[in-house]
Amino acid sequence: MKKKTLLSLLTLLALAGCGTSKSGSLKSVSEKIVADREVTLLAVNDMHAAIDNFPRFAFMVDSLRALYPDMLLVTAGDNQTGNPINDQFQEKGWPMIELMNAVRFDLSAVGNHEFDVGVHNLERHTRDARFDFLCANLTPPEGVGIDIKPHKVITLPNGVRVVFTSVLHLNNGGIPDTHPDNVKGFSFQPPLETAKALVHLRDSGDLFIMLNHFGFEGDVEVAQAMPPGTVHLIIGGHSHTRVEKEQIHNGIMITQAENKLKYATLIRLAVRLDGEIVRSMQLLPVGKVGSERADIRAMVDEYNKNPRLREKIAEATEAFTSYEQVGYLMVDAVRAATGADIALTNPGGVRIDHLPKGDVSVLDVYSMDPFGNDVVLFKLTGNEIRALMLSAFELDERLPIYPSGMHTRYLLADDGALKDVVLQTTQGTKLDMDRVYSVAMNSYMASVYRYEHQDPGTSLFRPSAESIIGYLRELQKIPSYGEEKRVFFSN
Repeated sequence: MKKKTLLSLLTLLALAGCGTSKSGSLKSVSEKIVADREVTLLAVNDMHAAIDNFPRFAFMVDSLRALYPDMLLVTAGDNQTGNPINDQFQEKGWPMIELMNAVRFDLSAVGNHEFDVGVHNLERHTRDARFDFLCANLTPPEGVGIDIKPHKVITLPNGVRVVFTSVLHLNNGGIPDTHPDNVKGFSFQPPLETAKALVHLRDSGDLFIMLNHFGFEGDVEVAQAMPPGTVHLIIGGHSHTRVEKEQIHNGIMITQAENKLKYATLIRLAVRLDGEIVRSMQLLPVGKVGSERADIRAMVDEYNKNPRLREKIAEATEAFTSYEQVGYLMVDAVRAATGADIALTNPGGVRIDHLPKGDVSVLDVYSMDPFGNDVVLFKLTGNEIRALMLSAFELDERLPIYPSGMHTRYLLADDGALKDVVLQTTQGTKLDMDRVYSVAMNSYMASVYRYEHQDPGTSLFRPSAESIIGYLRELQKIPSYGEEKRVFFSN
C-alpha cells in the first residue's frame, strides 16, 4: 500500500468526498486502508458522449495512475448518445470509442444507449475497442461479430484476481430502452434473475464486482438478493444517481457517479491476510476547468470542427428553460412539417432542457433530438389517442407526452394513481373521441407503445430531427414558449 492518504490525493486534484467500510464483518471504519494487496478502480457511468470533458478527465486519470499504477478504469455503460459531434459522426459513435481507447479504459458495461449506433457500428465498437464490453443478460444475434462477454477475470500484478460481470436494465417490453430495430436478433434475459444465477462467479477470484447498467434501485434489489459475502461491490449506472457517501446494502457497497463525466468514483478495495475486504469510495468532481491532457484536447478539438453542425438555422427570441418547452417546439415542428392534426413526442425523446436566447444551430437540434428516429403518421380516433396516453403514462414512469394540436389533462387519484386522461382541443373543448385524426410521432413511440389501434402507421422515412431543422429554417424567428402550457394535472 502506498504511503499516501486520501487527503493528499484530495489536495493534489482539488477533489472531494470519502467513505470506507469493511466486507466480512462489514463494519464502517475510518482508518486508512492497510493491507497486503489492494485493488484501485476509477469508475464513471452514463458519459453520454461528453467528449468536451475528456481532456480534463484524462489528466485526472493520469494523475491517479501516478499514485496507483495498476488502477482499473471502468464505465457502467451509456457511453453513447448525447452529443451530436459524436452521434452524427460519419461512423456513428466512433469518437467516444477512440477517446476511451486513448485514456485506456479496461471495461465497459453495455448500456441501453450502446445500441443506438446500430448493429453494424456496435460490431465495430466491440471489435476495435481496446477494452472489453460486459453484459450477462443478453445474447447477440448469430452470424454477427458483436463481442460482448458475460464476465471477465482480471489478475493484477499483485496477484489479486478480480471477477467482473454486468446486468442491463430492460423495459416493460423486455428490451433495453432503445429503438426496437436496434436490438433485432438479440435475446435478453431478466436482469435480477440473471444476477442471482451469477453467484458462482465468486469462486473464480478474490473479489467479485458487478458493473451494472440497472439503475440505483435495481442495484439495491440485486444486493438484497445476493447471499452475504458473494458480491463485494456494485458499480452502477442508468439512473444518473450521484452517490456522494458510502451506500451499503446487504453488506454490498453500491456506487454511481451521476452522468456526463461530471464526476468519477475512486474506489479502493484491500484484501487482508485474514480474507477481510476493506473498502473506500471517494466521489471526485471532473469538470471542464483545470489541467488537461494535450493530446486528448487536440483530438476533441478536431472532432468539434464540424461546420455543418455549427450552421445557424434560426434565432430564439427568448430562452427555453424546460424539457416541456423544448418538447413543444419539437412537436410543433413535426406537425407543421407533416401537416398532421396532432403531433406527439415521448418525454425521453427530448434530451435537453434549455436552449439559450439567440442563434440556434443544427447542433442544437441534434442535441434535443439525437436518436435518428423516423416520423410515422397514423390515422387514430380520439379513443385510440386516449388509449395511447393511458399506456404511455405508466411506460414513461408517470411523465406526460408532449402534444401539438391538442391539450391533455391527466386526472389523478389522491395517491397519485392515474384515473383517466381527458383530451382537449387547443381551445379547451373536449376532443371528438369518434373522429379520426392524423397523428405524427417518432418511430420509437410507434414501435414501443402498446395500445389498441387499427392503423399500423406509415413511416415517412425522414428523421424527426430533419423535420425540425426544415421547420426552423423557414420559421427563422422562434417565438417564446415561456407561457405555453398544454399538459395539465388535476385530482
